[in-house]
Amino acid sequence: MSLISNYNFTARGKTVDDRIGDSMVAFGIGIAICFWFFNALIRFIDSPDLGLKMLLMGTELQFYEKLAVSTLFIAFGSHAKSNIKKRRYAEKDLQESDEKYRIILESIEEGYYEIDFTGNFQFINKSMCQILTRSENEIIGTSIISHLDKKDIKDFQTFFKKIRKNKKHPSTIECGIKIKGGGRKTIEMSAALMANFNLPPNRFRGVVRDVTEKKLLEKNLLQSLDDVKEARSGIVLGLAKLSEYRDTDTGRHLERIREYSKVIAQEMSKLPQYSGYITPQYIEDIYQSSILHDIGKVGVPDAILLKNGKLTDEEYEKIKKHTLLGGQALSSITKQFKDQTFLAIAKEIAYYHHEKWNGKGYPSQLKGKRIPLSARIVAIADVYDALTSKRCYKEALNHKKSKEIILDEKGEIFDPDIVNAFLAREKQFIEICKALHKDEVLPNSKTNPVMIHQEYDF
Repeated sequence: MSLISNYNFTARGKTVDDRIGDSMVAFGIGIAICFWFFNALIRFIDSPDLGLKMLLMGTELQFYEKLAVSTLFIAFGSHAKSNIKKRRYAEKDLQESDEKYRIILESIEEGYYEIDFTGNFQFINKSMCQILTRSENEIIGTSIISHLDKKDIKDFQTFFKKIRKNKKHPSTIECGIKIKGGGRKTIEMSAALMANFNLPPNRFRGVVRDVTEKKLLEKNLLQSLDDVKEARSGIVLGLAKLSEYRDTDTGRHLERIREYSKVIAQEMSKLPQYSGYITPQYIEDIYQSSILHDIGKVGVPDAILLKNGKLTDEEYEKIKKHTLLGGQALSSITKQFKDQTFLAIAKEIAYYHHEKWNGKGYPSQLKGKRIPLSARIVAIADVYDALTSKRCYKEALNHKKSKEIILDEKGEIFDPDIVNAFLAREKQFIEICKALHKDEVLPNSKTNPVMIHQEYDF
């Protein structure tokens, strides 16, 4: 298998290059002897009477001249031998390196390929054959495009065009490939221009990894995460509905609240001051946590929550404590699940969604931006839903009238930026309101009509 043996086909253990090198030294010596001989012959023809020593040596100056010329001839032969020897060693090293390179390619798990600029396979390793489930003879000479899924051909061609033109490109590309027997695999492949010494690039080469199993695991993991999110969403919604189980007058209030909150958060994320704060995760968190805003109502006594008549000031103060009860309950849960960001936001909302921009809300009389952003968002969503929803003690207001009320309270009850976000998305508010009020039938409620939003005096 050794490629070095290709050079060992001469007798006495010498290669052809060795013998050529020796010949070059002998050639130099021979030329030097011939030079001395012809020089002496010319002298003999010119001066037959000269002695032998004079014919061979000449004068002292002529002797040194001939010696110098002869030395040059011999040095030329030795230099030629040295260059031939160096070339032979270089070729031997190159052959050994190439052999090692090919052995490595055959031993790696990743597929290795070389294709020309037309896309035809020129070389592949065994792993590439295994990935394509075909023999080397079935692959070499075929177009790589013939093995790709049709949906990936355009992206593949664009990827390789960018590499050939030295344009910026991704380090790898994922493609679907057809395998023998009609199956499919997903591969991740890299590519680079391949050049031979100083010649222009004439083909691509790269590494291919079979990521079919990895993609399947990723798909299953994402599905599992989605299942967990759905389960979490269902549990949170069920928990939130506990706060409504005695208040049968609210219909689909929770579903509307989270949709309104999500729309406002999406609009607010466009503002420069919130671009790094309101992330997609924050929007998802506020969507999930906003429905827990009134969870503290489970701690309000039935005698107050279901009272048939106007609340006293003392009773209303007890109603207002639902913010503290909800915040404290969620704070306890948050300590147990510190990595659940939606619970931290839910705690903020439960505590502070009745605070007012002017500092006259409850429970802490926070003012302006000291009120957590999540609570400011849910505050306007909660009030809008209260205004546009029918209750046993009032008819629903239309969007126009509700909008006027919210605008009147801009900078007083509500954050001006959030009111602006509401205005920018009012079309979606109308759509959500219409969709989630459709076919809604409210049972006879026993809940006191004054209830939570008494302080707004709308």
